[in-house]
Amino acid sequence: MAVCYSGPLGEGEQILRPVREFGPPLADHIQTMPYTAAQQILAPLAPAGRHYYIKSHFIKDISDGAIDTMVAHFEQVTSPLSAMIFQQLGNAVSRVPSGDTAFGYRDTGYEWATISAWLDPGESEGHIRWTRAFSQAMLPFTKGFYVNQVGTEADEGADLIREAFGANYQRLVDLKRRYDPTNLFRHNQNITPTA
Repeated sequence: MAVCYSGPLGEGEQILRPVREFGPPLADHIQTMPYTAAQQILAPLAPAGRHYYIKSHFIKDISDGAIDTMVAHFEQVTSPLSAMIFQQLGNAVSRVPSGDTAFGYRDTGYEWATISAWLDPGESEGHIRWTRAFSQAMLPFTKGFYVNQVGTEADEGADLIREAFGANYQRLVDLKRRYDPTNLFRHNQNITPTA
């Protein structure tokens, strides 16, 4: 479990105390550190040289049905290097109205993700297929996607990118039409300047 508190030190220690007291940890590395160090703390889990494929969704609640689906699909995992994660959302993210920024899914509890990792490039198709099937099975329990975890329009299609921006998509199309009518900035998860 990785945690981060950004704020007064004494307040952070009080807020994180229940995490330390939950049970005997295998290791406790909760400490004061620069934010840049906190951003790199999980980097050793994704070393260079491996192949990766990720699918993620926002999930409001971790229901029994979602847990059963996760267990069933992870029992069929195709690589021992693969992982499933939850990133807690809320807090400062949920204090900003959904329409104020491009990121609109501010009322969800978590980002759920499954990340396939493998070494042999010849195995790519099977690992990607497993990840996509897992993602598809989780759809009934989820709401929306984090746009940084959606592939390009060529890989995923325009509809998935549109859904990642949710209710904010049309406003972003209007902004794109005004400031980038030639679609110069068209890489990654593109918003075309026409609806």
